[in-house]
Amino acid sequence: MIFGLILFGLFVGYVAFDLFANYGSLWIALIPIVLFVVFIFAALITNSYKDKLKKHNRNPRMKLVGLNLDFNKRVFKRIYISLTQYEYLDENMTSFQDFYNVFVLDFQDHDSSLHFICTQPQLKYILKKFKELKTGISYVSFERSEKVYHKGNLISAETLSKKYNEFPPDHEFEDRIDSFFDFLGDI
Repeated sequence: MIFGLILFGLFVGYVAFDLFANYGSLWIALIPIVLFVVFIFAALITNSYKDKLKKHNRNPRMKLVGLNLDFNKRVFKRIYISLTQYEYLDENMTSFQDFYNVFVLDFQDHDSSLHFICTQPQLKYILKKFKELKTGISYVSFERSEKVYHKGNLISAETLSKKYNEFPPDHEFEDRIDSFFDFLGDI
């Protein structure tokens, strides 16, 4: 961006010099320079307001303390085993205790995190199933927790949605994940 501004500034300087050489008036030569300066200020102001607005919209109204799902360890153990069995969750990076801690405890009480190795659309569907278990949890909640990783990177709600729309998971996958959570209807 800076390189482009320098090139554009050189072009504006050349045009100003050319106008001065052709018309001999300093006022006419200043027109492109003034327009360039106004353009730069407008771009900077617009950029700063975009950042401010983005931060304002992402600023949590309430502090995210934890997901606090209220199920017992047996329920989470069953889901954990299913996710690791089909290699959606990295068993080497995420122990059962990590899995349990992220979903049950307050974030300040542990350093656990979840490391998924499935595709992002599949991860969104898995998180959707957890999201359905408690009102108030959203994909942004998972992102803001900074406890959920996809192939080594923190997840982004925006990226999950974009990838899900581009490459939705197949029905076989959805049925398999649904089966991991079906028994919760019996509780």
